[in-house]
Amino acid sequence: MDNTGYLGLFGEPGAALTETAWVAHANNNLTPNLAALNARFLDGSRTERWLRMSYEPGAGAYNFAQLSGGSMAEMLDQTATHCGSLATGCPCPTLSMTVTILRAGTAKSYVATGRVLKLTKTNAVLGADLDDDSGRRIATVTVVSQLITDLSRLT
Repeated sequence: MDNTGYLGLFGEPGAALTETAWVAHANNNLTPNLAALNARFLDGSRTERWLRMSYEPGAGAYNFAQLSGGSMAEMLDQTATHCGSLATGCPCPTLSMTVTILRAGTAKSYVATGRVLKLTKTNAVLGADLDDDSGRRIATVTVVSQLITDLSRLT
């Protein structure tokens, strides 16, 4: 497995990183969809099973004057699944998700907080909240993810 890039977040290489080093490694190896949203991993805790990320989406993420529902869903999904990865060391691809949009997103920056709600041997139930730059909650998500425990599938 390539420990120097994005795949270094998972398995033994990822587990060997402290939370701070994991966040730094994630920021240095953003996937294209996270880079397009100007995402930054902020902080997180394996033991408490949470992760915070910030987003400054570009003009393409907005419909007229508000953040598109798809962009909200992407930010929430990425935060939740990466929270699952930080906590478990496994990639957590989404099987299903339920997004609740509470209000329009009209800010230029957002913070999402993900958390692990439940873990089994094969799946994770994850959640995330998306707040605008004034701290107002604008959307939430519940995600069911598969735990990819056979990391040889990634190479």
